[in-house]
Amino acid sequence: MNKLYIGNLNEKVTAEDLVKTFDDYKIPYSGQFLMKTGYAFVDCPDDQWAMKAIETFSGKVELHGKRIEVEHSVPKKQRYLLSFE
Repeated sequence: MNKLYIGNLNEKVTAEDLVKTFDDYKIPYSGQFLMKTGYAFVDCPDDQWAMKAIETFSGKVELHGKRIEVEHSVPKKQRYLLSFE
């Protein structure tokens, strides 16, 4: 699974901020950042890079005054099923 969920984003964070952050840490990504209010999604080239991004950013990197959280994105349908296990 290579899609990442990036959460705990300040509402002022832009896709350009995330591009710069990923580029600064030399973490590759595929395509564009899908921005929502307070969170975003992005694809990594493979699972190894996705894990590296999680280890590098989650709870350790601050953007606009908030520490971002990064984890594997779980589709809504799977999240629903997992909650009943």
